[in-house]
Amino acid sequence: MKTEYLVIGSGIAGLSFALKVAQYQTESKITIITKSYEADGSTKHAQGGIAVVSDFNNDSFENHINDTLLAGDGLCNPNIVNFVVEQAPIRFKELISYGTDFDQDNKQEYDLAMEGGHSQKRIIHKQDCTGLEIVESLLRRIKSYKNIQIIKHLFAIDLIVEKGSCFGVIAKDVNTNKIRNILAKKTLLATGGIGQVFQSTTNPLVSTADGIAMAKRVDVKISDMEFIQFHPTALYNPNQTPSFLISEAARGKGAILRTVNGSRFMQNYHKDKELATRDIVARAIDTETKKTNVNYVFLDCSTIPEREIEKHFPNIKKKCEELGLDLSTDSIPVMPAAHFVCGGINTDINGRTNINNLYACGECANTGLNGANRLASNSLLESLVFSHQCAMDATNSIEEISISFKDLGNNDINRKEYSHQKIQHMLFGIKNVMSENVGVLTDDKLLRKAYSFITNMQEKIEVIYQEYKASIALLELRNISLVSYLIIQQSLERKENKGVFYNENLVKLQL
Repeated sequence: MKTEYLVIGSGIAGLSFALKVAQYQTESKITIITKSYEADGSTKHAQGGIAVVSDFNNDSFENHINDTLLAGDGLCNPNIVNFVVEQAPIRFKELISYGTDFDQDNKQEYDLAMEGGHSQKRIIHKQDCTGLEIVESLLRRIKSYKNIQIIKHLFAIDLIVEKGSCFGVIAKDVNTNKIRNILAKKTLLATGGIGQVFQSTTNPLVSTADGIAMAKRVDVKISDMEFIQFHPTALYNPNQTPSFLISEAARGKGAILRTVNGSRFMQNYHKDKELATRDIVARAIDTETKKTNVNYVFLDCSTIPEREIEKHFPNIKKKCEELGLDLSTDSIPVMPAAHFVCGGINTDINGRTNINNLYACGECANTGLNGANRLASNSLLESLVFSHQCAMDATNSIEEISISFKDLGNNDINRKEYSHQKIQHMLFGIKNVMSENVGVLTDDKLLRKAYSFITNMQEKIEVIYQEYKASIALLELRNISLVSYLIIQQSLERKENKGVFYNENLVKLQL
């Protein structure tokens, strides 16, 4: 199969890129592949909203820039931060033009929310289901373009790269197990996050680090993987995977964190209390749970008027009611859960990687915006801005590229399938080791323990991959093990605590 533009992933990054390309290249074929359903990525789970400066009477680009730089703890690229913040209103207006709806107040102006790390109210949202609203509006728009094709249930295995250039991807049909070689002039990795590396994550089951792993296997530069952001307030419910997110906007509306004994504690960790940045709040919760030997703390929402809960958090209210919790009187048990990787595939301001004709956008990309800790609600914004940049760059030089590549065939057609039960056992082992040793807090001993386990596991998985049929479960295990290795390796290389990365041995050295 041949296509001019190949998009791997169907979240806000991939969909926005496809729409923009379709507008500028009306005769070009744009193919989006996704290993599950169209809207089954992280975007639809985004509750909070998009950080955009819209109220220039009370806010400014400078404020948003400073908040982003402060959250990133000195490791953001200032030029990228300036660019993204200043582009935000333009890209947001495009999103509105696609038919996306956001909450307004009684003055018909955007109902701006406050979140941790922000100095002003600037989060534009749709109740507590902003991501879902965005994905649905983008998909409706895409259906109006005849030159955009979405292929569901197609798992990207490896990128086709020759002499420093990308020519598409080798993929596997999830339903038929047939291998398909999709040749493309331009390829965009928009594969989302890595949350399934950990036991507790807010990421959906499809977030198995596929894009970053594929990129690493063809020597694309990957950096800052040690910066894994744990969302402080995931609903504590060990029987549910993924963890249900309790939006940061709840704390923005006045919800208070308390220990299991009922004591408020965030004032002991930061002057901004519950509205400190996510790294600080997550470490505070982790510390308090270790003091009490209970795996959670409480989020007390009784301070929020019931009408505000109904208006702004209907899905959170519904979820809690299913568990027998009344937000107006009961506290919600919460704990930190893996949420967002701040690092990833290195890109320039146009989304280019170090491989020709290969772009990356969204959570899998490391653009320089997030530094050591992403500011709340900057992720949807980052995807909007860089999907535009990728599209503009990719459409500039499409005519210069010709595709000529041999058929790669299906080299595992006669192989046996490896035991699914054994794959799940290995996956559980990786998740357990990563959660216990490379979590909110770590140290050198824990990291070395994890490194030894993962390197041995990787060798074993590679042998299995070479000898057995490449089932989807095996492919995901292979990707998770590789990205786990990258996280540990780059954690060991970091010699200073920054943002979400906190090695307790480094604290002692700094003292």
